Amino acid sequence: MLVMIGGMGVKSYGQMGEWTWMNGDSTENSLGHYGIQGVFDSLNAPPALYEACEWTDLNGNFWLFGGVDHLSKVYGDLWEFNPLINEWAWIRGPGISNQYGIYGTQGISSPNNNPGCRGYGIMSWVDSSNNLWFFGGYGYSANQNGCLGDLWEYSINTDEWTWMKGSDSISYIGNYGTIGIENSLNNPRSRDENNGTWTDGFNNLWLFGGRPFSGGNLNDLWKFNIANNCWTWINGSDSSNYPSSYGIKGIPDTNNNPGAKYVYSTWKGQNNDLWMFGGDFKNDLWRYNIASNIWTWMSGTNYSDTFGNYGANCISSVNFISRCKYENRAHWTLNCDNFINFGGMTINYVMNDLWNYNVYSNEWTLINGNSLLSQHGSYGIKYVSNSTNIPSSRLGSIGWKDLNGNLWMFGGQNYTGYRCNDMWRFVPDTTCPYLCNQTTEIKETPNNKSEISLYPNPTSGIFTLTYNSQFSILNSQLEIYDVLGQEVYHQAIINQESTIINLPQLSNGVYFYQLSNSKETYRGKFVKEN
Repeated sequence: MLVMIGGMGVKSYGQMGEWTWMNGDSTENSLGHYGIQGVFDSLNAPPALYEACEWTDLNGNFWLFGGVDHLSKVYGDLWEFNPLINEWAWIRGPGISNQYGIYGTQGISSPNNNPGCRGYGIMSWVDSSNNLWFFGGYGYSANQNGCLGDLWEYSINTDEWTWMKGSDSISYIGNYGTIGIENSLNNPRSRDENNGTWTDGFNNLWLFGGRPFSGGNLNDLWKFNIANNCWTWINGSDSSNYPSSYGIKGIPDTNNNPGAKYVYSTWKGQNNDLWMFGGDFKNDLWRYNIASNIWTWMSGTNYSDTFGNYGANCISSVNFISRCKYENRAHWTLNCDNFINFGGMTINYVMNDLWNYNVYSNEWTLINGNSLLSQHGSYGIKYVSNSTNIPSSRLGSIGWKDLNGNLWMFGGQNYTGYRCNDMWRFVPDTTCPYLCNQTTEIKETPNNKSEISLYPNPTSGIFTLTYNSQFSILNSQLEIYDVLGQEVYHQAIINQESTIINLPQLSNGVYFYQLSNSKETYRGKFVKEN
């Protein structure tokens, strides 16, 4: 891989199963470098931040907002990182900490709007139109400092923020309404210390749990309908500290409930199930089925602060599991329903273990790091991967996945309590554990009725998908995989007749695409060439 740094080509070697220090500083508590707003530069980097929030947009670029520095100051800057050139750009925000928000009029975007500075568990989503959303956190409202309950949308196209729902003050009590009933008056209460979020296949935003301003934890599950700008309280309690009900492991039951907790690691399954792992010093793994409105305890223990069972690296087992932990926010989804999670904090120590969970086998695999506590880490040489490279043990880091399926991680708080602004890249080893190869396991679907067509093919990366009335395009999802089986692109399909896909950044080669809805799936392939 050739990374452009400051106009010069720099070789970046990425061996499978290895970490590479790609950007930022190896020193702690860095002040970063803002540069010129809106301009990418090899010198730019955000300050050393803990518990910021993150997005990966539909074009494969990474975004960061907010976060907390080593002096407990909170920030309100929006940053963009382009992994193809390995550079940051400061996009929006005041450039200084502890600033109040400029809310404007609810529902109306404006170039003057900017959310208040915040951190400590901001909940975030990306919708199918490539807009960035977040909710709550702890920081600055329009005129106060505290626990927040505001919902914001950022449009990449217009470079404008919109205050969409909730209060412009702190300690908002919310309005639950009637469970299961959508209403424009409904709103979740203010909360922080959480990342229990998902965007489902129908472009709805989901939110679970967190820590409210009144103390304790929550177990309420909410759905936000973007089209109607309405929240619905779906599941759980409207009070704090609701007890868990695990039931029998692997068995769905209407009585099951994860209980009140703050959650940091979440994934969406290929069948649209919502998954969450740990938090609250636990290592329990839960699955929520949207259609049945039922939780299932899938893996891990049903009590706190267990040591886990690490086994040997790259060996999979239903008996292996990480230690109980929290603030393990750096997480990723790989193809074939494999979920990845990094680090976090036990009751007294910080971790740098990297785990894979496979939905189909219900097995965990330690793929990097170990069970040792509070490790220094090893940076090695910037841009060069090495089997000895590894980030220090940390909590409150954030993660992104690029279009080549590589995992990126930024910042957090290390085991000494200092903040970091280092950017790391990990190239997954498809044999540790084995990740299904889409070239053999995703077959093309015969297209005798010409329900789906892709033109032109071969393509330069810009092509059109068309479909006739025999294929129900409503609520469909498009996924594209490379020949190694790594997902390189996905989006919800909205247009009823055709969709233009713009992916000129793809490398030359063969790709497989999958178009699916709740009833049927169509698969095909195309060739990218210049």
